Amino acid sequence: MSKSRRDFVKTAAGMGLAASLSSAAAAGSIPRRKFGKTGLELSLMSLGGGRVGTLLDTKQALDTIRRCYDLGVNYFDTASAGAYGISQLRYGAALADVRDKIIIGTKTRHRTFAHSELDLNQSLSNMKTDYLDLYQVHNVMHEEDINFIFGPRGVMEMIEKAKKAGKIRFVGVTGHMNPHVLVKILGMYDFDAVLMPLSISDGANRAFSFERITLPVAVKMGIGVIAMKVTGNAGLLNNRVATVGECLNYAWSLPISTSILGCRTVEEVETDHRLVTTAKKLTPTQMSEFRKKASNVDFAKLEPWKTPPAPALAGVRRYLGD
Repeated sequence: MSKSRRDFVKTAAGMGLAASLSSAAAAGSIPRRKFGKTGLELSLMSLGGGRVGTLLDTKQALDTIRRCYDLGVNYFDTASAGAYGISQLRYGAALADVRDKIIIGTKTRHRTFAHSELDLNQSLSNMKTDYLDLYQVHNVMHEEDINFIFGPRGVMEMIEKAKKAGKIRFVGVTGHMNPHVLVKILGMYDFDAVLMPLSISDGANRAFSFERITLPVAVKMGIGVIAMKVTGNAGLLNNRVATVGECLNYAWSLPISTSILGCRTVEEVETDHRLVTTAKKLTPTQMSEFRKKASNVDFAKLEPWKTPPAPALAGVRRYLGD
């Protein structure tokens, strides 16, 4: 077990879920929630690809992925760059025989038709599948970025082609820098899903909160919501703001479809499984108390991803024309 898990895994008293479950869950099984307007239901606990992609021990990674499936996780999230590309290969190795029983989502950082199409086809090959349940335009940063996304021969043009070809079922968008930018892009296309950071510190950050600014818009539009960075990349744990159980419980108490968690070992998977299968409803007062605990943190330090850069995008490789 990693140091942060070993030091901080505790179950918070009175933990719970704010939203009703979409289907009754048997004792010991992972609750599932409706995924927006897609008709799918996602396990409330899902696996992110980053950590299983960084593991040097391939068997450990494959065992971790498969244990998630065996315990009832049905959504597996990844991307194509860096360690995530390795996680795609490992998903393919661990899950190809149960492809029809799981939901796979991946992402592209590319903005041009040609680059994103290569990216999509490589993702399909890596995961040994001929279609993706969810394909996400990743890390939308600012308005100039949006212009490239919807520009001529841009990534959205490729996505429309891939949908018609049956390679993509549903389309999502992700962002972790600016909640206002996510609101803007959600209004420009009929997205099925949005991935954003949702945590105790995000809820406490009154000036720049995805929970306060973006989440209500997504819920009103009927878009499936995927939560990430629910422990603040372990910052909430390392700074003794909250325990793992409290962090997860807070996120699960929001109107989300699922939360993607990073797991490196079977033991971490089993810890998160125990938390999600015993969770109960948090009251508004309890939610407020968690936010109050985080109200005096240094948000710039604890949430550095919310400090967006302002590059000249025309010179960035993934924005170059075909």
